[in-house]
Amino acid sequence: MLSRIVNIINRSERRIESGTLFCNNYIVADKECLGYLAEHECFEQLIYIEDLNDGEPVNLELSLHKLALLDFYDSFESFFFKNKYYIEPQKEYYIYDIKCSNTTPNGLICKHVTVITLINAIKNIAKHSYIDADIENSIIFREDKTVFLPFEYDSQDILSMDSEIDKLNATSNILKGVDSEKKFLFINELINFLEKIDESNRFKFLLSNFQEFYDKCNNAYQFYLRDFSYNKLKIELDSKALEYTQKIQSVINEAQTKLIAIPTVFVLAFTTFDYSELLTIKNIVTILSLFIFAVIIQLFLNNQQSTLNFIQDNINSYKSTFRYDNIAKITSRFSLVEFELKKQRNRLLIVEVILWLIPIVLFCLWLVLFGLSITSNVINYLFVFITVFKILI
Repeated sequence: MLSRIVNIINRSERRIESGTLFCNNYIVADKECLGYLAEHECFEQLIYIEDLNDGEPVNLELSLHKLALLDFYDSFESFFFKNKYYIEPQKEYYIYDIKCSNTTPNGLICKHVTVITLINAIKNIAKHSYIDADIENSIIFREDKTVFLPFEYDSQDILSMDSEIDKLNATSNILKGVDSEKKFLFINELINFLEKIDESNRFKFLLSNFQEFYDKCNNAYQFYLRDFSYNKLKIELDSKALEYTQKIQSVINEAQTKLIAIPTVFVLAFTTFDYSELLTIKNIVTILSLFIFAVIIQLFLNNQQSTLNFIQDNINSYKSTFRYDNIAKITSRFSLVEFELKKQRNRLLIVEVILWLIPIVLFCLWLVLFGLSITSNVINYLFVFITVFKILI
Protein backbone atom coordinates (compact mmCIF):
# COMPACT_ATOMS: atom_id res chain seq x y z
CA MET A 1 0.00 0.00 0.00
CA LEU A 2 2.89 2.39 0.68
CA SER A 3 3.96 2.32 -2.95
CA ARG A 4 0.42 3.30 -3.99
CA ILE A 5 0.48 6.21 -1.54
CA VAL A 6 3.79 7.35 -3.05
CA ASN A 7 2.27 7.06 -6.52
CA ILE A 8 -0.66 9.30 -5.53
CA ILE A 9 1.68 11.94 -4.11
CA ASN A 10 4.05 11.84 -7.08
CA ARG A 11 1.15 12.30 -9.56
CA SER A 12 0.15 15.61 -7.99
CA GLU A 13 1.59 19.11 -7.60
CA ARG A 14 3.30 18.89 -4.23
CA ARG A 15 4.43 21.28 -1.55
CA ILE A 16 5.06 20.99 2.18
CA GLU A 17 3.93 23.65 4.63
CA SER A 18 3.44 23.62 8.40
CA GLY A 19 3.46 19.85 8.77
CA THR A 20 1.08 19.34 5.86
CA LEU A 21 1.78 17.82 2.45
CA PHE A 22 -0.38 19.58 -0.16
CA CYS A 23 -1.07 17.44 -3.23
CA ASN A 24 -2.93 19.64 -5.71
CA ASN A 25 -4.58 18.55 -8.94
CA TYR A 26 -4.38 14.89 -8.31
CA ILE A 27 -6.34 13.02 -10.96
CA VAL A 28 -8.30 10.38 -9.07
CA ALA A 29 -7.16 6.92 -10.16
CA ASP A 30 -6.90 4.89 -6.93
CA LYS A 31 -9.97 5.39 -4.75
CA GLU A 32 -9.10 2.33 -2.69
CA CYS A 33 -5.81 3.89 -1.60
CA LEU A 34 -7.58 7.19 -0.88
CA GLY A 35 -10.01 5.24 1.31
CA TYR A 36 -7.03 3.68 3.11
CA LEU A 37 -5.62 7.16 3.79
CA ALA A 38 -8.99 8.34 5.07
CA GLU A 39 -9.30 5.27 7.29
CA HIS A 40 -5.94 6.16 8.92
CA GLU A 41 -6.98 9.84 9.32
CA CYS A 42 -4.30 11.16 7.01
CA PHE A 43 -6.43 13.93 5.49
CA GLU A 44 -6.33 17.36 7.07
CA GLN A 45 -9.54 18.46 5.30
CA LEU A 46 -12.92 16.78 5.23
CA ILE A 47 -13.19 14.59 2.15
CA TYR A 48 -15.83 12.11 1.02
CA ILE A 49 -14.18 9.34 -0.96
CA GLU A 50 -17.51 8.01 -2.29
CA ASP A 51 -18.18 11.38 -3.94
CA LEU A 52 -14.94 11.26 -5.94
CA ASN A 53 -14.99 10.07 -9.53
CA ASP A 54 -12.12 8.50 -11.47
CA GLY A 55 -10.38 11.07 -13.67
CA GLU A 56 -11.61 13.93 -11.53
CA PRO A 57 -8.96 16.38 -10.18
CA VAL A 58 -8.84 16.86 -6.44
CA ASN A 59 -6.69 18.76 -3.95
CA LEU A 60 -5.44 16.70 -1.02
CA GLU A 61 -4.02 17.88 2.29
CA LEU A 62 -2.10 15.07 4.01
CA SER A 63 -0.82 15.15 7.59
CA LEU A 64 2.93 14.39 7.68
CA HIS A 65 2.57 13.05 11.20
CA LYS A 66 -0.09 10.54 10.14
CA LEU A 67 1.88 9.60 7.03
CA ALA A 68 4.91 8.90 9.20
CA LEU A 69 2.82 6.34 11.05
CA LEU A 70 2.45 4.60 7.67
CA ASP A 71 6.26 4.83 7.13
CA PHE A 72 6.08 7.72 4.67
CA TYR A 73 8.61 10.34 5.82
CA ASP A 74 8.92 13.83 4.43
CA SER A 75 12.66 14.03 5.28
CA PHE A 76 15.61 11.98 6.40
CA GLU A 77 15.46 13.78 9.77
CA SER A 78 11.95 12.45 10.46
CA PHE A 79 13.00 8.96 9.33
CA PHE A 80 16.07 9.14 11.60
CA PHE A 81 14.02 10.27 14.60
CA LYS A 82 11.81 7.18 14.39
CA ASN A 83 14.62 4.73 13.46
CA LYS A 84 17.54 6.09 15.45
CA TYR A 85 18.74 2.78 16.89
CA TYR A 86 16.95 0.17 14.79
CA ILE A 87 15.72 -0.26 11.21
CA GLU A 88 13.43 -3.23 10.90
CA PRO A 89 14.62 -5.52 8.08
CA GLN A 90 12.28 -5.91 5.10
CA LYS A 91 9.93 -3.21 6.39
CA GLU A 92 8.64 -0.79 3.74
CA TYR A 93 9.46 2.90 4.06
CA TYR A 94 9.76 5.94 1.81
CA ILE A 95 11.69 9.17 2.40
CA TYR A 96 10.25 12.01 0.36
CA ASP A 97 13.10 14.55 0.26
CA ILE A 98 15.79 12.07 -0.88
CA LYS A 99 13.44 9.87 -2.96
CA CYS A 100 14.60 6.78 -1.13
CA SER A 101 12.81 3.58 -0.12
CA ASN A 102 13.66 0.22 1.37
CA THR A 103 14.02 -1.18 -2.15
CA THR A 104 16.15 1.73 -3.40
CA PRO A 105 18.46 2.72 -0.52
CA ASN A 106 21.05 5.44 -1.05
CA GLY A 107 24.40 6.24 0.55
CA LEU A 108 22.77 8.16 3.40
CA ILE A 109 20.72 5.16 4.50
CA CYS A 110 23.77 2.92 4.18
CA LYS A 111 25.68 5.24 6.54
CA HIS A 112 22.80 5.17 9.01
CA VAL A 113 22.63 1.37 8.95
CA THR A 114 26.40 1.20 9.43
CA VAL A 115 26.23 3.48 12.48
CA ILE A 116 23.47 1.33 13.99
CA THR A 117 25.66 -1.73 13.38
CA LEU A 118 28.54 -0.01 15.17
CA ILE A 119 26.30 0.82 18.15
CA ASN A 120 25.25 -2.83 18.41
CA ALA A 121 28.89 -3.93 18.18
CA ILE A 122 29.90 -1.59 21.02
CA LYS A 123 26.97 -2.85 23.09
CA ASN A 124 28.29 -6.36 22.41
CA ILE A 125 31.58 -5.60 24.19
CA ALA A 126 30.05 -3.40 26.90
CA LYS A 127 29.83 -4.53 30.51
CA HIS A 128 26.29 -3.13 30.76
CA SER A 129 23.84 -1.42 28.38
CA TYR A 130 20.52 0.26 29.15
CA ILE A 131 18.04 2.85 27.85
CA ASP A 132 17.40 6.12 29.70
CA ALA A 133 15.08 8.83 28.34
CA ASP A 134 15.02 7.15 24.91
CA ILE A 135 18.82 7.25 24.72
CA GLU A 136 20.78 4.00 24.66
CA ASN A 137 23.85 3.88 26.90
CA SER A 138 26.75 1.48 27.40
CA ILE A 139 29.44 1.09 30.03
CA ILE A 140 32.77 -0.11 28.66
CA PHE A 141 35.57 -1.10 30.96
CA ARG A 142 39.01 -2.63 31.22
CA GLU A 143 40.97 -3.49 34.34
CA ASP A 144 42.07 0.06 35.15
CA LYS A 145 39.52 2.29 33.35
CA THR A 146 35.79 2.59 32.73
CA VAL A 147 34.04 4.74 30.11
CA PHE A 148 30.36 5.64 30.04
CA LEU A 149 29.18 6.01 26.44
CA PRO A 150 25.69 7.41 25.70
CA PHE A 151 24.79 7.00 22.03
CA GLU A 152 23.66 10.58 21.55
CA TYR A 153 23.75 11.66 17.90
CA ASP A 154 21.43 13.17 15.30
CA SER A 155 20.79 13.13 11.58
CA GLN A 156 23.36 15.88 10.99
CA ASP A 157 26.07 13.55 12.25
CA ILE A 158 25.05 11.08 9.56
CA LEU A 159 24.88 13.78 6.90
CA SER A 160 28.33 15.13 7.78
CA MET A 161 30.04 11.75 7.81
CA ASP A 162 32.71 11.14 5.19
CA SER A 163 32.87 7.94 3.19
CA GLU A 164 33.98 5.72 6.09
CA ILE A 165 31.49 2.89 5.76
CA ASP A 166 34.19 0.26 5.18
CA LYS A 167 36.10 1.32 8.30
CA LEU A 168 32.92 1.38 10.40
CA ASN A 169 31.96 -2.09 9.20
CA ALA A 170 35.48 -3.43 9.74
CA THR A 171 35.50 -2.10 13.32
CA SER A 172 32.04 -3.54 14.00
CA ASN A 173 33.12 -6.97 12.77
CA ILE A 174 36.19 -6.90 15.02
CA LEU A 175 34.19 -5.87 18.09
CA LYS A 176 31.51 -8.51 17.41
CA GLY A 177 34.08 -11.22 16.78
CA VAL A 178 35.51 -13.82 19.12
CA ASP A 179 38.05 -12.81 21.74
CA SER A 180 41.32 -11.87 20.10
CA GLU A 181 44.28 -9.57 20.61
CA LYS A 182 42.95 -7.28 17.87
CA LYS A 183 39.55 -6.98 19.55
CA PHE A 184 41.12 -6.13 22.92
CA LEU A 185 43.38 -3.55 21.26
CA PHE A 186 40.37 -1.86 19.62
CA ILE A 187 38.52 -1.78 22.97
CA ASN A 188 41.57 -0.32 24.66
CA GLU A 189 41.94 2.37 21.99
CA LEU A 190 38.21 3.18 22.17
CA ILE A 191 38.50 3.83 25.90
CA ASN A 192 41.63 5.96 25.47
CA PHE A 193 40.05 7.86 22.58
CA LEU A 194 36.87 8.81 24.44
CA GLU A 195 37.80 9.07 28.12
CA LYS A 196 38.74 12.77 27.99
CA ILE A 197 35.67 13.80 25.93
CA ASP A 198 32.53 15.10 27.58
CA GLU A 199 30.04 12.24 28.03
CA SER A 200 27.24 13.80 25.98
CA ASN A 201 29.56 14.40 23.02
CA ARG A 202 31.51 11.15 23.04
CA PHE A 203 29.61 9.30 20.32
CA LYS A 204 29.38 12.40 18.14
CA PHE A 205 33.12 12.87 18.56
CA LEU A 206 33.75 9.25 17.60
CA LEU A 207 31.68 9.54 14.41
CA SER A 208 33.22 12.84 13.33
CA ASN A 209 36.78 11.61 14.02
CA PHE A 210 36.41 7.98 13.09
CA GLN A 211 39.30 8.04 10.62
CA GLU A 212 41.65 9.13 13.42
CA PHE A 213 40.29 6.47 15.75
CA TYR A 214 40.64 3.73 13.13
CA ASP A 215 44.22 4.77 12.35
CA LYS A 216 45.10 4.66 16.05
CA CYS A 217 43.66 1.15 16.32
CA ASN A 218 45.53 -0.08 13.26
CA ASN A 219 48.78 1.51 14.40
CA ALA A 220 48.42 -0.14 17.81
CA TYR A 221 47.76 -3.50 16.18
CA GLN A 222 50.70 -3.18 13.77
CA PHE A 223 52.95 -2.22 16.68
CA TYR A 224 51.69 -5.26 18.57
CA LEU A 225 52.49 -7.52 15.62
CA ARG A 226 55.96 -6.07 15.13
CA ASP A 227 57.00 -5.64 18.73
CA PHE A 228 55.31 -8.61 20.33
CA SER A 229 54.26 -11.37 17.97
CA TYR A 230 57.46 -11.45 15.92
CA ASN A 231 59.68 -11.29 19.00
CA LYS A 232 57.57 -13.92 20.70
CA LEU A 233 57.90 -16.16 17.67
CA LYS A 234 61.64 -15.57 17.48
CA ILE A 235 62.07 -16.39 21.18
CA GLU A 236 59.94 -19.50 20.77
CA LEU A 237 62.01 -20.69 17.80
CA ASP A 238 65.27 -20.08 19.65
CA SER A 239 64.07 -21.87 22.76
CA LYS A 240 62.73 -24.81 20.76
CA ALA A 241 65.95 -25.10 18.76
CA LEU A 242 67.97 -25.05 22.00
CA GLU A 243 65.63 -27.58 23.60
CA TYR A 244 65.92 -30.03 20.70
CA THR A 245 69.71 -29.56 20.51
CA GLN A 246 70.07 -30.39 24.20
CA LYS A 247 67.88 -33.48 23.80
CA ILE A 248 69.99 -34.67 20.87
CA GLN A 249 73.26 -34.12 22.70
CA SER A 250 71.95 -35.89 25.80
CA VAL A 251 71.56 -39.09 23.76
CA ILE A 252 75.33 -39.55 23.63
CA ASN A 253 75.91 -37.98 27.05
CA GLU A 254 73.58 -40.48 28.71
CA ALA A 255 75.39 -43.35 26.92
CA GLN A 256 78.90 -42.36 27.97
CA THR A 257 78.95 -44.42 31.17
CA LYS A 258 77.83 -47.51 29.27
CA LEU A 259 79.99 -47.01 26.18
CA ILE A 260 83.14 -46.54 28.27
CA ALA A 261 82.90 -50.24 29.09
CA ILE A 262 83.52 -51.19 25.43
CA PRO A 263 87.29 -50.55 25.35
CA THR A 264 87.65 -51.92 28.90
CA VAL A 265 86.00 -55.23 27.98
CA PHE A 266 87.96 -55.54 24.75
CA VAL A 267 91.33 -54.85 26.46
CA LEU A 268 90.47 -57.40 29.14
CA ALA A 269 89.50 -59.96 26.51
CA PHE A 270 92.69 -59.55 24.48
CA THR A 271 94.91 -59.71 27.59
CA THR A 272 93.28 -62.86 28.98
CA PHE A 273 93.21 -64.65 25.63
CA ASP A 274 95.49 -67.73 25.59
CA TYR A 275 97.41 -67.64 22.32
CA SER A 276 99.47 -70.77 23.11
CA GLU A 277 96.54 -73.08 23.70
CA LEU A 278 93.85 -71.89 21.30
CA LEU A 279 91.31 -74.66 21.73
CA THR A 280 90.53 -74.03 25.38
CA ILE A 281 87.33 -73.39 27.27
CA LYS A 282 88.66 -70.01 28.39
CA ASN A 283 89.19 -68.79 24.79
CA ILE A 284 85.80 -70.04 23.60
CA VAL A 285 84.03 -68.43 26.58
CA THR A 286 85.96 -65.18 26.01
CA ILE A 287 84.87 -65.00 22.36
CA LEU A 288 81.25 -65.88 23.17
CA SER A 289 81.23 -63.31 25.99
CA LEU A 290 82.43 -60.62 23.58
CA PHE A 291 79.54 -61.34 21.20
CA ILE A 292 77.02 -61.43 24.06
CA PHE A 293 78.41 -58.12 25.32
CA ALA A 294 78.16 -56.67 21.79
CA VAL A 295 74.50 -57.77 21.51
CA ILE A 296 73.63 -56.16 24.87
CA ILE A 297 75.34 -52.89 23.96
CA GLN A 298 73.68 -53.03 20.50
CA LEU A 299 70.27 -53.17 22.17
CA PHE A 300 71.18 -50.07 24.12
CA LEU A 301 72.41 -48.32 20.95
CA ASN A 302 69.15 -49.25 19.19
CA ASN A 303 67.27 -47.58 22.03
CA GLN A 304 69.38 -44.43 21.53
CA GLN A 305 68.61 -44.53 17.80
CA SER A 306 64.89 -44.79 18.61
CA THR A 307 65.27 -41.73 20.83
CA LEU A 308 66.86 -39.80 17.96
CA ASN A 309 64.04 -40.92 15.62
CA PHE A 310 61.46 -39.73 18.15
CA ILE A 311 63.20 -36.36 18.42
CA GLN A 312 63.26 -36.15 14.60
CA ASP A 313 59.50 -36.79 14.47
CA ASN A 314 58.90 -34.06 17.08
CA ILE A 315 61.00 -31.60 15.08
CA ASN A 316 59.08 -32.39 11.85
CA SER A 317 55.76 -32.07 13.68
CA TYR A 318 56.74 -28.71 15.18
CA LYS A 319 57.99 -27.38 11.84
CA SER A 320 54.76 -28.47 10.15
CA THR A 321 52.81 -26.00 12.29
CA PHE A 322 54.52 -23.21 10.29
CA ARG A 323 53.98 -24.73 6.86
CA TYR A 324 51.68 -21.85 5.82
CA ASP A 325 54.01 -19.14 7.12
CA ASN A 326 56.84 -17.60 5.14
CA ILE A 327 59.33 -17.40 8.00
CA ALA A 328 62.97 -17.78 7.02
CA LYS A 329 63.99 -17.96 10.68
CA ILE A 330 62.59 -21.49 10.95
CA THR A 331 64.89 -22.88 8.27
CA SER A 332 68.01 -21.19 9.63
CA ARG A 333 67.34 -22.18 13.26
CA PHE A 334 66.41 -25.79 12.63
CA SER A 335 69.15 -26.42 10.06
CA LEU A 336 71.57 -26.26 13.02
CA VAL A 337 69.42 -28.71 14.96
CA GLU A 338 69.29 -31.13 12.03
CA PHE A 339 73.06 -30.86 11.57
CA GLU A 340 73.54 -31.78 15.25
CA LEU A 341 71.12 -34.68 14.80
CA LYS A 342 73.13 -35.97 11.83
CA LYS A 343 76.38 -35.74 13.84
CA GLN A 344 74.90 -37.79 16.68
CA ARG A 345 73.70 -40.46 14.26
CA ASN A 346 77.22 -40.68 12.81
CA ARG A 347 78.70 -41.00 16.29
CA LEU A 348 76.38 -43.86 17.14
CA LEU A 349 77.30 -45.52 13.85
CA ILE A 350 81.02 -45.26 14.70
CA VAL A 351 80.35 -46.82 18.12
CA GLU A 352 78.45 -49.69 16.46
CA VAL A 353 81.30 -50.34 14.03
CA ILE A 354 83.84 -50.43 16.85
CA LEU A 355 81.51 -52.56 18.98
CA TRP A 356 81.25 -55.35 16.39
CA LEU A 357 84.64 -54.98 14.75
CA ILE A 358 86.71 -56.08 17.78
CA PRO A 359 84.90 -59.36 18.60
CA ILE A 360 84.78 -60.22 14.91
CA VAL A 361 88.51 -59.47 14.55
CA LEU A 362 89.32 -61.57 17.62
CA PHE A 363 87.16 -64.40 16.33
CA CYS A 364 88.81 -64.26 12.90
CA LEU A 365 92.23 -64.15 14.54
CA TRP A 366 91.33 -67.18 16.60
CA LEU A 367 90.18 -69.01 13.45
CA VAL A 368 93.36 -68.10 11.60
CA LEU A 369 95.62 -69.14 14.48
CA PHE A 370 93.62 -72.28 15.06
CA GLY A 371 93.79 -73.09 11.37
CA LEU A 372 97.52 -72.54 11.29
CA SER A 373 97.92 -74.78 14.37
CA ILE A 374 95.95 -77.57 12.72
CA THR A 375 97.95 -77.21 9.53
CA SER A 376 101.23 -77.36 11.47
CA ASN A 377 100.17 -80.50 13.32
CA VAL A 378 99.12 -82.17 10.08
CA ILE A 379 102.52 -81.37 8.53
CA ASN A 380 104.31 -82.74 11.60
CA TYR A 381 102.28 -85.93 11.56
CA LEU A 382 102.90 -86.31 7.85
CA PHE A 383 106.68 -85.80 8.34
CA VAL A 384 106.77 -88.44 11.12
CA PHE A 385 104.81 -90.86 8.98
CA ILE A 386 107.22 -90.43 6.04
CA THR A 387 110.22 -90.87 8.31
CA VAL A 388 108.82 -94.06 9.86
CA PHE A 389 107.87 -95.35 6.45
CA LYS A 390 111.43 -94.78 5.15
CA ILE A 391 112.90 -96.60 8.16
CA LEU A 392 110.64 -99.57 7.66
CA ILE A 393 111.50 -99.79 4.01
